[in-house]
Amino acid sequence: MKLDCLILAAGNSTRFGRCKLLAEWRGQPLIAATLDAASTLEIEHIKIIAGAYYQELVAAKFIPKELNSRVELVEFSDWRMGMGHSLAFGIEQFATENAVLILLGDQPLISAQDLQNLRCVWNNSAEKIVCASFGNTLGVPAIFPPQFKTELRACGGDRGAKSVLLRHSQILISVPMPHAEFDVDTPEDLDILSQKNVV
Repeated sequence: MKLDCLILAAGNSTRFGRCKLLAEWRGQPLIAATLDAASTLEIEHIKIIAGAYYQELVAAKFIPKELNSRVELVEFSDWRMGMGHSLAFGIEQFATENAVLILLGDQPLISAQDLQNLRCVWNNSAEKIVCASFGNTLGVPAIFPPQFKTELRACGGDRGAKSVLLRHSQILISVPMPHAEFDVDTPEDLDILSQKNVV
């Protein structure tokens, strides 16, 4: 089964005070770490859903030229409606028959190996949802087979992919992923990130 990738990056970074996804980390924009990890997988298309800072992300030109054929930055003009709406809009951008890997643009510690592990588990159970487990909860990164896209398209407001995960918690497969517990919401988080020594 073919796999697409959706990276959610539409928020206005209220707590950060500016576009956190363009904050510099390891010599490149923060979002580049997520894209770099995703691009190591065998994926049909990668779509980054941007909203509040769409123009700034376009101007940053952070997508490597060699990925231009399979990575697209898509504007979601109704980003103020919440992450659930951004997710639903993003799901609509892909072929119905493909599975989808959902990522957040502000989890830079998630590595290519983390995503490879997730993909490997899913390859052996392609009809099930496979998601990250961290901090006594479930969340993204997560791979959803196509039969769950109707539910993902019904998300709205602050209800994102986690609401679908919890609804199907008895039948999904979770993969330990401690790195998924850390995301960047504030400048202080970026300082903490800069002090971490993660390969």
